[in-house]
Amino acid sequence: MRMICRLRDVFCTSEGLSSRRYDCSMTNTDCSAQARNEAESPHAVFVDIDGTLCDSRQRIPQSAIDALSEVRSKGHRLFACTGRSAPEVYPRFWDVGFEGIVGGAGGYASVGNQVLVDERMPRDHVEVLTTLWEELDAFYIWQGPDQMGPSEGYLGFFVPRAGKYPEDWIEYAQSITPFIVDIGSGTFTKVTAYVPPEKASLERVTAALPAGYRAIIGSVGAAGYVPFEVVPAHLSKAVGIRAVCEYVGIPLARTVALGDSNNDIEAVETAALGISIGNGCEALTTAANIVAPSVCEDGLAWALSATGLTGHNHTRGSGLGDTQ
Repeated sequence: MRMICRLRDVFCTSEGLSSRRYDCSMTNTDCSAQARNEAESPHAVFVDIDGTLCDSRQRIPQSAIDALSEVRSKGHRLFACTGRSAPEVYPRFWDVGFEGIVGGAGGYASVGNQVLVDERMPRDHVEVLTTLWEELDAFYIWQGPDQMGPSEGYLGFFVPRAGKYPEDWIEYAQSITPFIVDIGSGTFTKVTAYVPPEKASLERVTAALPAGYRAIIGSVGAAGYVPFEVVPAHLSKAVGIRAVCEYVGIPLARTVALGDSNNDIEAVETAALGISIGNGCEALTTAANIVAPSVCEDGLAWALSATGLTGHNHTRGSGLGDTQ
């Protein structure tokens, strides 16, 4: 496993990484000392969900739960930073200690009951994109912080196919069902579409988007269909991170972002310390300061230990007992 640290701003990792390679003029001793001083100040920690907090079967390693609890006990602030919208974040995910969310890939952000960002797509753009997905024979879901608009047959397609076993994502259907509205009357932040592989051309999808939108490949697959996430081009997780930090009064110099896929790149680039959980996304590992083990190998706990935000020297493990 490749592990890298490159300093940005004033955040530095703990002495647990003092023997790693640093792209700065500080000595390892200086870097470790700075880490200890920085760790005494509260940090904002932004944690992706799928592939970072939980695996494809929606399981959270106990090591991650314990590490996040320790981070909070030391006075740091935890925020979900996810492509999911709020209805897709289960109560047990909140229970790990999140006090706010950057959701919808940056189209929504809140801390407690305070909404900081809430952007919805214009109705005509929803109609254009809905037509596109229908032409591509896709299953798709419109996502918002308080409304969800699945296409006909979406849940029947997605739920039994998103995990290793058909029951892995039943909780997802239960979570969003109270928020389902008709696509024609709802207001939404983003859309995720599962396109048959023979029609899944990023170039084709991008060319068909309304002006000012971008498409990326999503992180949760299903039955070989290619997941596309579409959001306004000016939105990203970085937008939500900045809004949260401004609200809670923590500078970007004391932020950590952890993720595993394409939609985490802006978050990892924006935070003072960006961490890739696993090495499955080359663009993300290039942007990250640290490349940690995968979620199934206790990667989140390892990463939080490497930053100095927990007191444990956590080694790479197999907290979920397999690689799924």
